[in-house]
Amino acid sequence: MGAIVGIATTVNSDPSGIAEEMLKALKHRGTVCKTMGIDGEGELVLAVGCSSHPEAKPDIASSSKSIVAVNGSFYRRASVRNARYVLRQLHASAVSTAMRRVECELGGFAGLIAQRKLLCAFRDVNGLKPLYYARTRHLTAFASERKALWRIGLNNPQPIPPGFACTLTNSGLAKKRLVQFQHPIEKKMTLRRASAELSRFVARSIKRITHFNGKIAVAFSGGLDSALTAAMAKQAGVELEAVSVGLPGSQELCTVERFAKELGIPITVETFTPDSLEEYIRRVIWLIEEPNLMKVSVAIPLHWAAMVAARRGCGLMLCGQGSDELYGGYYKYARTLDNRGRGALAAELYRSVIESSEVNYERDDQATSPFPIELRTPFADPDLIRFSLTIPLEFKVKEGNDLTRKWVLRNVAKMIGVPDDMVWRRKKAIQHGTGVENAIRKLGKSYGLTANAFLAKTYEEVKRMESMP
Repeated sequence: MGAIVGIATTVNSDPSGIAEEMLKALKHRGTVCKTMGIDGEGELVLAVGCSSHPEAKPDIASSSKSIVAVNGSFYRRASVRNARYVLRQLHASAVSTAMRRVECELGGFAGLIAQRKLLCAFRDVNGLKPLYYARTRHLTAFASERKALWRIGLNNPQPIPPGFACTLTNSGLAKKRLVQFQHPIEKKMTLRRASAELSRFVARSIKRITHFNGKIAVAFSGGLDSALTAAMAKQAGVELEAVSVGLPGSQELCTVERFAKELGIPITVETFTPDSLEEYIRRVIWLIEEPNLMKVSVAIPLHWAAMVAARRGCGLMLCGQGSDELYGGYYKYARTLDNRGRGALAAELYRSVIESSEVNYERDDQATSPFPIELRTPFADPDLIRFSLTIPLEFKVKEGNDLTRKWVLRNVAKMIGVPDDMVWRRKKAIQHGTGVENAIRKLGKSYGLTANAFLAKTYEEVKRMESMP
């Protein structure tokens, strides 16, 4: 929904000009830009920039001592501009203390702080908003996407780890983890108690992420995650509209209107033609900056859904991302349990949660970034995650080739009145339900290429384009 960039240089150059050049590479994230420079201490010269779509203002603020730019949201601070909130924390305490307070905030955010002696970058504990950095001997830069770093000749960007603050001073770059999810320790509880507690956490998360002035969309497939999210949002009194997308004849589009009617929510369904798919493949590969088949196949439907939701006047879109990693939604978890045991399953679920930023969230933010809409998921709530990691494994995945999985979440859906045809619907990944992955394979075959080779060729064609295809 916006972009941030930061520059620190030890040579006699114009850091604000470099920041402006970086923002040109991110104009799909917003054309309203603002940059600020600050006199460094010693040889360090600093600048921070921020951009937004015209519907919002760049979230950048300054005081006599600091410049702050933020991309994303602190969910409990809706009445205060995000950058202004961080400035208040800096005014009240030292940077290290302020960063600990900010990192414990609920939300999806990445930010930059410039002071005379330092440039500090930070991300939320889930890594919902991307932020990368790259360095040379005389230059360190941060940006919401890698393409902004490529633009100024920095060719090996690395992500700022979620929950970390990275601080650059004359002494160098230091990384410090400020918040994290601990390794899971299962608690003894009944399925009834686990379901009741989980229901409470999901409902509270929905309330937190929908504290928003305006119409809200839900990316709706009719599966367990989107149905539960939609049902709880409706119960919370949210002005909600379901959005469903796919290719003609795709499995999801055959049922979504009936499912939305059963939940009592309005729905907009849009079908995209196979003839337009290649155009969207080029665009999405450019946006997510990699040709991975699974990621491209997921990103395209999310891109479509965000486009439709924005067109419908929604400023926020809910999705079910993060659920499968918490409750064992993928079949690979059943195989792990049967072949390697409970300990291996617990370790794989935890690793999936920790790696969600790299696998899911960075891609999702980039895929939806051209539209003035923010993507949020109730399953990224830190309190919900910490509780979910303690739920007994048998309430997630059962032994013996479990084809159902996510038992505790299905029980929650049943408790709140989600119809059985959605409660017990088996997992169908978005790339399959919308027909996108199969269509990419067919398109690649029409060029005499495998799907992976076709995407790799497309990536080489588009990655250095200066604007979105």
